[in-house]
Amino acid sequence: MKAKNFSVQEVFNASEIGLVFEFFSTKESEFIVDGLSKRTSKNIVLTNESYHIPTYSNAILIKEYEAKKSRYQLHLAQQNYNSMLSIIHEVCQWLSESAETTYDTQMKVSLSFNHRQLDTLQSISGMSPTRLVLKLDENFIYDRFPEQINSPYALSIKKMSAIGNTYINESELQQNINNVIILPQAEYYGIDFTDYTRGVLQFNYIGGKNYPEKNKQINEILEYVIIKTYQSLNEEDYAPFELFEMKRITEGFEKIQKSYYDPAAFAKEYPNIKVYADLKTSEQTIKTYWDRIRKPLFEMIVRGGLDKGQFNYDTDLGKIQLKGGRLIGTLLKNIEFFQCELNGVFENSNFTTCTLLKSRVYNSKFIKGNKITESYLCGVSINKANEVEKSYIVNNDEVVNCDIKESVIKFATPGKDITLDESSTLIGKEEPLPKKSTALQIEEIRDYVWVKDMNRQEDKGFGNAYSKDKYIKHNDKKYEKLQ
Repeated sequence: MKAKNFSVQEVFNASEIGLVFEFFSTKESEFIVDGLSKRTSKNIVLTNESYHIPTYSNAILIKEYEAKKSRYQLHLAQQNYNSMLSIIHEVCQWLSESAETTYDTQMKVSLSFNHRQLDTLQSISGMSPTRLVLKLDENFIYDRFPEQINSPYALSIKKMSAIGNTYINESELQQNINNVIILPQAEYYGIDFTDYTRGVLQFNYIGGKNYPEKNKQINEILEYVIIKTYQSLNEEDYAPFELFEMKRITEGFEKIQKSYYDPAAFAKEYPNIKVYADLKTSEQTIKTYWDRIRKPLFEMIVRGGLDKGQFNYDTDLGKIQLKGGRLIGTLLKNIEFFQCELNGVFENSNFTTCTLLKSRVYNSKFIKGNKITESYLCGVSINKANEVEKSYIVNNDEVVNCDIKESVIKFATPGKDITLDESSTLIGKEEPLPKKSTALQIEEIRDYVWVKDMNRQEDKGFGNAYSKDKYIKHNDKKYEKLQ
C-alpha cells in the first residue's frame, strides 16, 4: 500500500481528543458545576463514582472527596480536535480563576483518528508503538512542562529493556528494536499504550502546578503529539531523527548484554554495585542464582539509573533487596528497600529508612525511618516512625500511624500515634444511606374475590375441646357466677 499525503489541517480535522482535567477547589460543588457548564456548553453530571462515562453532551465531574479543599476530575468525551480547542481555553481560564492545581494534578489527553478520513498505512490499533517512541522528542515537552521530568504521572517512554533470552548484535539492533524498547503499557508513562489496540492513545505529559495557565504550551504539545502520531502511522522507513534516537537509546547496549549473561563480566563493568545471594558474595553462589538475580537487577540499572548500592537476593523468601541505592523515574515491583533515595512508581514493596520524593506507591509497607514527600500512596501501611509531607494517602482501612503534614488521608485507619498538622485533612468513609424496600409488583389485574375464595377455610374453632360458640357460652356462665 502506497502512503497518501495529508496536509496538517486534514490531520487535525480527522483527530478526536478526549480530556480529563484534575484540580482542587474550595468552591461549592453547585458553583463548580454551573461554572464549568457555562464554559463547556455541556451538561455537567456531578458524581463521586469513577465508572461513569462522559458523552458528547454530558461531561462527568467526579468529586473524589469532601473537604475544605476538595479534589475533582472533569471528564470530557472525545470530539473533534478543532472544536475542543475553545473548550480547553475556557476550562483552563476557569481553573486559573477558581481552582488550584499542584504537582499531582494532570490534564490527560486521549487521542484517536477517524481513519475513514485519514487513510494512513496503519491505524492506531495496528501501529508499531516503538516507532512512536523513537519519533517523539520528550525534550520538546519537558521544555514546556519541566516539572514533568521524572514525574511518576508521566514516566519517560525512552527506556531500554534488558534482553531476556536472545543475544542481539549491534548491527542487528534496527531489525530487533521492538525487543529492545520497553512498551509502556501502564498509566504511569507519558504515553499510555494500554488501549492502543482499540485505537486510542493516552498522553499524560501535561500537568503539574499551574498547568491551566500554560494554554499556549498545551496547544503546542497537542499539535506536536497529533502530528507525530500521524507520522508514525504513515511512514515506512526510519527518519534520520529516529535512527539517531535509536542509537542514543541503545548506547552501551552491547556492554549491558554481556553483563546480563555473565556475572563475572557484570562485576567488572559495575564495580560500585555489589551483588549478594543470601548476603554471600562467592562467585559460585552468585553464578548459581544469577538467572533469578539479573532481571530485577537490570530493571533497576536500565530503568532507574542505578549506579551504586548493595543488591541481595534472599533465596528463602524469594525477595529482592536493595540497600544504599538511588533510583529515578522508574517502575519497580516486589522489592525491599533499605536506605535508598527513590523517585518513581513502586508496587508491593517494603521501605526502611528511605527518602521518597514525587513517587507513587501501591500496596506496600513503610516500616520505619522513611520520609515521603509530594507522593501518592495507595493501600499502604505506615508505622509510627515515619514522616509524610505534602502527600495524598488513599487507603482501604490500612493503618496510618505517623507524623503527617500538609497531606490528605482518605479512608485510612488512624493509629494511636498519628499526628496531623492543621493543614492536613482526614477523610472517613461515608456510610451508605438505607435503601427503601419496594414491594413486589405484579402487572396482571388481580381478582381479589378469587384469591379470597382460594384462602377460605371452614371455621373449626380453637383446636381444643370447645368450639368457638361453646367457648363463648362457657365464659358467659363463668362471668355470671363472678357477678
